[in-house]
Order: sequence, then structure tokens, then C-alpha cells
Amino acid sequence: MPMTKDEVLSKVKKLFELSKSPNENEAALAASKARELLSRYNLCMADLPPDDMNGALDVTEACVETGKLLRNWIKGLMIHVAEGFDCSHIIRRRTGSSPILSFIGTQADAQIAACTFQFLHRELNRMADSALPRLSREARGWNRGALRFAYLEGGVTRIGERFREQTREVREVERETCKDLVLAKEKMIHTYMSATFSNIRKEYGRTRTVSSLAFEKGYADADRVELRPADKVTH
Repeated sequence: MPMTKDEVLSKVKKLFELSKSPNENEAALAASKARELLSRYNLCMADLPPDDMNGALDVTEACVETGKLLRNWIKGLMIHVAEGFDCSHIIRRRTGSSPILSFIGTQADAQIAACTFQFLHRELNRMADSALPRLSREARGWNRGALRFAYLEGGVTRIGERFREQTREVREVERETCKDLVLAKEKMIHTYMSATFSNIRKEYGRTRTVSSLAFEKGYADADRVELRPADKVTH
């Protein structure tokens, strides 16, 4: 049975409170569920009481690490996930240590972006491991490292397309019904970025030739990947 507007907002409020949990996975799933409920019932954060809305709009930074070697496909995945959840992103380079990948956005958006990135990073690596034996047999002349890179590039390309397809309608509704709120959020993120990162250098990936067979396999397989972790939040 559909919930009333008040019931939806009450549940969203509880989920936003849960999204402040020190347990990162629980916090991210709660934030995701809150956003999903608002979208499903054609509501936005402007429908929340001012105190709850202001708390949800606090700008924060959620960070992940993927190891010392930062491949182009990882950077691409970071960009797609950040755009999918209305976040900015930055890579913190540290001498002798693994780089830190940061998602900057509202508390809810940044948390679910980081959680989603980690989930997709694991899934793509798992799928590449599974696909490599067959690709090695069928794409002779390519080494396993090159085939893995091409497969992951294909997977990330398709995931980026799916994020854009999934969020296009939501973004249009938000800009029509909550234009002032959207602009305020963008301004807050811009202010945070300017104040926190005074010297930002853009990174560019190298163009390289890849196996079309492996790329197309990764692209096709990415249609089976969920774009976020399984939702286990029931509050």
C-alpha cells in the first residue's frame, strides 16, 4: 500500500539520521534508501523540514583507496560515480603511499558514492578475473594484462552510460521542482572545493590500442551489474 507524503518524509528523516552512523556501509545504504524514497514518491529534499534539509545538505568528503597503481579505468569509474551522485571528485597523491580517491558532496551523496564506487570496483575486478581465461584463448596475440585492461575499460564505459540513463530523469525533475535547492547545493560544493583544494591539477589518461573483443565483452557484461550495493536497510 502506498505511503502518504507525511509517512514518506518521516521515513526519510529516520534514514537521514541513520546515514550519520559511524558504520560506513550502513550510512551509505541509508542515504541511498532515503534518496530512492524521495524519487519514487516524486518528492525532493525541499519537502523536508528546514532543520532536516540543512543537515542533509552538509558538504563532506568520503574517501576510498584502491592501491598504489591508479589505472585509467579506475579514474573513469570514479568520474561516472561522482556524476551519478551529484558529487565532485579529487585524487590526493601521497609520496610512498596509495592515492586517496575523494568524493565531495552532501553527506548523503558522498557516502553512497564512495560505497557504490567500492562495490563496482570489486564487481568489475571479479568479472574480469572470470572472463580472462576465455578471452586469452579467443584473443591470441594479446597478453592477459592488456585483455584485462580492455575488458575493464569496456565495463566502465557501459556503467557510465547506464548512470547517465538512470539519473537523467531524476536530474530534470530536481531542476524543475527544486531549482533553488540544486543551485545552493552546487554552490556549497564549489565553495568547499575552492577553500579545501587551492591547487588542483587535472589528470589525463593516455590513448592506447586495446582488444576490441575484450572491450566489447566487458561492455556487454556490465549490463548485468547492479549500479549500487544490495539494499539491506529496513529502518
